Amino acid sequence: MDREQGRATGAGPAVSGATAGPAAIPIEIGILTSGKPTLAMALSSLLLQNTPDIRIHIVDTAERPVIHHEDFSSAMRLAFDRGISCTYEHRRERQRSFSAGKLALLEALTGPHICFMDDDVVLPSGSLTLLSVFVATHPDYGYLAPALKNPGTRRTALGGRTQFAPGTLFRQDPVVRRILLEYYATTDDVLDRQRQGDVVWEVAFLTEMFPLLGRPCYTQPDNVIYHLDYHEGPNWELLREDLLATSRAKARALVQKYAGAIAEVPIEIAGPQH
Repeated sequence: MDREQGRATGAGPAVSGATAGPAAIPIEIGILTSGKPTLAMALSSLLLQNTPDIRIHIVDTAERPVIHHEDFSSAMRLAFDRGISCTYEHRRERQRSFSAGKLALLEALTGPHICFMDDDVVLPSGSLTLLSVFVATHPDYGYLAPALKNPGTRRTALGGRTQFAPGTLFRQDPVVRRILLEYYATTDDVLDRQRQGDVVWEVAFLTEMFPLLGRPCYTQPDNVIYHLDYHEGPNWELLREDLLATSRAKARALVQKYAGAIAEVPIEIAGPQH
């Protein structure tokens, strides 16, 4: 594995983003990129957040490392000027670039409040503050999802239920960490090139996992973030009911293995929306 590293240091009830509470909590953010031209814009939107206590780690699986792109280098300089820790690594993983990349992110992000961000999503300057202030008063939360404008996956086997989307903040305790480390190390995602055995879909797995752990999950409909890939076509594989069933079964198996019990949650039977 070839790695290049760099550093710049310096589904539940809808809730209001205007919730008052204690000071914002620290957030660790992971970005997996394959070199999309929107990466620098997405990173800059994070670096210009009103929340001062954030740390960012980027895993790059592009053939040509993005660290050599001028716009990305400028964004890394911005991280230095803003006093924000922003670390980077390049991995030459081709067969399981999505799953192995997410595993690398998780290995680097060890704190209790984690956010996986896509390289084509941007946030208004107060988005992370709205998330962090809310979860500071709800310490038992599982995940808190902002509203994603222009989602790339409008039609999926999850139907209209609330989904774990890019920009979602989740609580990582030892049980969640062990589950996710095994999940990303041992599965092939629908976005991976390699397809051996049962294929899973990360969004479905995470959407199921937290309720199975008995963790309340929330959405913030007034906290809107934006997906910039306006020309992304539908991924018809995400309509497969067998993909949802396999992802759901994997979530149940890993929750049972590491938590020792599965919470009683209603199973939503939701087909694709038309």
